[in-house]
Parts: sequence; structure tokens; C-alpha cells
Amino acid sequence: MKTATSSQAFVDQLTARNFEQLASVLAPDAVARFLLPRGPQETAGAEAIARRFEGWFGGATNFTVLSTGYQELGGRSLLQWRFRLSRDGRSSEVIEQVAFVDSGPEGVYRLDLVCSGFLPDADAVLSCDVPKRAGGL
Repeated sequence: MKTATSSQAFVDQLTARNFEQLASVLAPDAVARFLLPRGPQETAGAEAIARRFEGWFGGATNFTVLSTGYQELGGRSLLQWRFRLSRDGRSSEVIEQVAFVDSGPEGVYRLDLVCSGFLPDADAVLSCDVPKRAGGL
């Protein structure tokens, strides 16, 4: 299936965890600015940006795409994704990221991303923490 824009292709390749193709939808000199729970960071270059996402999601197990979103906003694209995953093979976490991206003829050349961080999966915690009732009520 052909994707209409570099922005849509970015989300498609990220959710498929196809990091080689993710790099190919980025302009060679792309810049990504990340607002992460530990503070702001910047990464430059298509390969370096793709490797950053691979570091976060590449080794995850039980990887589930919970939602994605794409919307044009003026000359930028608003992208959103939420994943459930396990990074240690046991605990389930959720993460949501929202990004504004600029695209040109060479692909996505600017990405401004806000990240929730890896958070305990409330659904998994609730299913494990349901108190047992004493008595016969």
C-alpha cells in the first residue's frame, strides 16, 4: 500500500518497527527535537533519528499499537501514537508520543516530539491488584 505523505509513512514505518524504512522517509539532514521526561534532547540525521526510535521500541516484546493519529495542521503534520509493550519481558508499559513534523521533497526534515515516558500499564496493574474479598458478600 502506497502512503500518501512522508508524515503518514513515518507513522506507518514506526508502528511496523521497520527502522530501515523509517530512516528512508526522513530527509538525510533531518533534525528531531525531543521533550522527554528526563529533559530536552536533539538528534540530527536520518539514520541517527531512526536508531533513536529503534532504541526505544526495537527490542520490545508484546508490542501492541493502541492508537495512532494523523492530521494536517497548516503546513505541518500532527502525528500521535500510543503503544503497549514490554521492555524487560515481564512488565507491561504504555507510552504515548505526539509530534509535529515538517516534510519536503526529501522527506520529513523536522520533528518536534513530546513523550509521556514509559509508564506502568494501568490495565495490567489493575488485573493483578484486584483485592480478594473476604466473607460471602
